[in-house]
Amino acid sequence: MAKIKERESFRSRLKAVGLRHTLPRERILAYLDRKSIHPTPEELYQGLKKKGYPIGLSTVYLNLQVLRDSGLLWEFKDQKGNTRYDGFGEKHHHLFCLQCGAIEDVLVRELPEFDPEPIRKAVEAKNGWFIEEARLELRGVCPNCQ
Repeated sequence: MAKIKERESFRSRLKAVGLRHTLPRERILAYLDRKSIHPTPEELYQGLKKKGYPIGLSTVYLNLQVLRDSGLLWEFKDQKGNTRYDGFGEKHHHLFCLQCGAIEDVLVRELPEFDPEPIRKAVEAKNGWFIEEARLELRGVCPNCQ
């Protein structure tokens, strides 16, 4: 029953942004819909293959781009310049370890109240940009590297 609900959730998320449901899209969303999962396309491909899903690397790349462009995934660069993807739906920021490269999610609901609105308004006024969203990156040394 949980699998059916999960599958319907992915179908409705895809439909909400005007995309049709496909198994590769569902499997990519399911893989990325976990806390602190930030794979490169190649890591995602290998992870899906290990789960026994027959998928090509080009299919992974193509669908990552489509899902990113639709707003279902967030693409970012790690401190080494690798492109990584994040599909965890709960609002969060990232911790980056400067020594080992670990990336960890920090849930917004677990943080003290932070209002980025004055920063957004100041940047828009000074630079003329329209800021859709502000994200916080925290860089430091993880407990394992300390």
